[in-house]
Amino acid sequence: MATPEKEAPEIISTEEIYHGRVFDISVATIREGEQTYKREIVHHPGSAVIIPVFDDGTVALVRQYRHPAVRYLLEAPAGTLSPPERPEDGAARELEEELGVRAARIEKLTEFFVSPGFLEEKMWVFLATGMTETAQNLDEDEVLEIVRVSFPRALEMISDGEIEDAKTIIGLMLAAQRLGIDAPDASYPAV
Repeated sequence: MATPEKEAPEIISTEEIYHGRVFDISVATIREGEQTYKREIVHHPGSAVIIPVFDDGTVALVRQYRHPAVRYLLEAPAGTLSPPERPEDGAARELEEELGVRAARIEKLTEFFVSPGFLEEKMWVFLATGMTETAQNLDEDEVLEIVRVSFPRALEMISDGEIEDAKTIIGLMLAAQRLGIDAPDASYPAV
């Protein structure tokens, strides 16, 4: 027996409290049944994430400083979409900007909300294959190092805690599944 859908909450008001270059923030007042509450919302146009796999079996990642984490992180190439840009077009653009390559094939692996409790950003994750070198074209505020590792090594880096970025972990795991690459056995200490 199907459960009836709940009626969507009523949005009483929305007030923009911050307008930035990459995202905006608003506060919404919402009524759900008898309850009224406020929610802070970060508005972001979404991002394209690319897992670029080269003919030699390596995957390219980028190492860059992430100030909120206060460290350098190893990540899949990714970038903010420029509406009305389609996610697959954003993926192709970011691949060329960050790595200086074009892909013969870009295949969607998944899409997901990053943190829907406060952030409306959605990420689209793509597998890119059939690379052709072009020229890197970084944004003026982008400082990154390209790191190429074998795909099995990238999976080990997840298990070893060397890759801590969620979009990269999700992308690598799904790409491995699509490509038929087995993840290394992870040994976890007994609790």
